Amino acid sequence: MPFDRPTLREINSRIQADLLAELTGIGESLLRHSIIKIQGKVYAGVAHGEYGAIQNAKDQLFILTADEEHLEKHGAEYGIPRNKGTKAIGSAIVTGTTGLIVDSGRRLQSVTGNIYIVNESTILVGGTANIEFTAENVGVDYNEDAGTVLSFISPIPGINSTVTVDANAITGGANIKEVEEYRLQLLNRKRNAPHGGALFDYINWALEYSGITRAWAIEHYQGTGTIGLTFVKDNDSVILPSQAELDALKAYVIYHNDPNTNIETGMPVNTAGLYMIPLTFKTVNMTIKLQPNTATVQTNIRNTLIDLFKTYGGPEQTIALSQMNEAISSATGEIRHKIINPVDDETASVNQVHALGDITFQDY
Repeated sequence: MPFDRPTLREINSRIQADLLAELTGIGESLLRHSIIKIQGKVYAGVAHGEYGAIQNAKDQLFILTADEEHLEKHGAEYGIPRNKGTKAIGSAIVTGTTGLIVDSGRRLQSVTGNIYIVNESTILVGGTANIEFTAENVGVDYNEDAGTVLSFISPIPGINSTVTVDANAITGGANIKEVEEYRLQLLNRKRNAPHGGALFDYINWALEYSGITRAWAIEHYQGTGTIGLTFVKDNDSVILPSQAELDALKAYVIYHNDPNTNIETGMPVNTAGLYMIPLTFKTVNMTIKLQPNTATVQTNIRNTLIDLFKTYGGPEQTIALSQMNEAISSATGEIRHKIINPVDDETASVNQVHALGDITFQDY
């Protein structure tokens, strides 16, 4: 039987009716400011709060409706802790007087305000030294390009107050996994329990890895007994995986310790049969007749299409023209539209992931 939480007004009406039914000699109604009517309203408020507590407790029982705190508790039960993000790391050349020391804990700052902390004390030899540092906090915003200039927050006499990030750049920063991404990861694990190397096991392993938001496993990628695996990092400025990132995930899938139980796990057999797939974009440009053709409605449509592409796009996946029409129709403010281009469904190859390209809007 479904649980329907009554409104405060409904509870109050029930209590007033019960009071009238139990009390005698007061007629068919209570005076507006009678103490009994006031007490009824107070009791209704208390009951309404209790119903709210029951509703909240019910919601926390299920991954679909749990809040952030309880979602992490569900994850702990499954041995899938929420990825808390990683701190970016980098290195740079310091110049100054030979023999001087850059102490560990020294703080550097970029022009964007990012703070980095020197890992180890380093002595300048021949007027230079290579220092390594770690971002103050987790997140992709701390990743910086090679050549970025950082400044010591507290300058060191005899040492140049600025340093330049070397060719390795500042990399490795990843955001904490978004709540809804984490929810989908747990639902995927619940619906697809581990099977010692089933196709969805590879997706689950990939989603455990820092920064990965979507992953795909391709059965029989290079023949019977082989698996193709790839992914994207939607929160990074470049979402497609580099070869180094593909190699790192492959090593993790082949062997790693379970993040919660610390028990060895990974690909059970035939590690030579695991292929990492580099990706390119399958860019879909669109032309849409729209009414009303305003900037606000255009933005709403673009956002709904982006969500569609993220939900249904990927290697060997098809985004149907009907799905595009449905997404556009769901955009706030849209009255009517017609898709001029594309004229058919959009199917990605095994090494492609859908990406929404340019949208040309025309008056309907």
